[in-house]
Amino acid sequence: MKKALLLLPAIFILSCGSKTESNSDKISEIKTGKSNNLEKEKEEPKTNFEKYSKEGILLIGSIKLFDENFKEIGELKINEISKVQILEKSSTFFNIENSKDYCLKANFIKIGYKGKKYLVFGREVYEINKTENLDFQNEKKEAFSIFPITNFEMGASDDNGSTGCDDFSYLILLDKKNEKYSTITAPKNQENNSTTKFANLVHDDGSAEEIYNVKVINDSLILGIKVSHQEGYGSYNLKSSFKDNFGNSIESNRNRFYEETKYNELK
Repeated sequence: MKKALLLLPAIFILSCGSKTESNSDKISEIKTGKSNNLEKEKEEPKTNFEKYSKEGILLIGSIKLFDENFKEIGELKINEISKVQILEKSSTFFNIENSKDYCLKANFIKIGYKGKKYLVFGREVYEINKTENLDFQNEKKEAFSIFPITNFEMGASDDNGSTGCDDFSYLILLDKKNEKYSTITAPKNQENNSTTKFANLVHDDGSAEEIYNVKVINDSLILGIKVSHQEGYGSYNLKSSFKDNFGNSIESNRNRFYEETKYNELK
């Protein structure tokens, strides 16, 4: 019996040596790109993509690019506001850069830009809302349009209900003659004290905004905006000018009322 017990450590050592060799072989396979099916499954994206054919916008800046395993592989420089084709979006939301902030989660989005396809994080690509597009002319009879754009970041609600996250859309102007896009700088006196750089329409748990009228007087662009609050309604004007490329804007004529009739009568 003692002899049998003495043999056990030797068998254990041989067993450990065999596992070490096996792990080494696995590491070698991964380095040479010959990983087994288990390793391939680990590298596969943990989500499915669904077709999502929409027109989108990329704002000026650096857009991070990702591979199919959601690993950052580079960046795309955007020198002017550009139109893109949104192709697909992930079925689930993700955080990146080790963030644990639920409100910073977003879909991953596949886009087509200048003849190439890219995978980007949804916080950096915006979908054009065509249903709220408004066409207008300046005093020179030049054609413009204005519309909201919304990124794919977590909004005011998810499948489980209210999230408490901010939810808004930036406003984009299109000069149809020159095919040039512009943003409107956020007004310094805006009521919601937003820290965003650009003028936006809020649509969160507390209120929802929409443009109901566009006027051009001399060089000024005046947007009439309706506000639906949890309790009551309101309206205000957002003013900016063409000469400074909408770089300065202010809110004015803010009203608050409780009759839905007045809200619906705004034109």
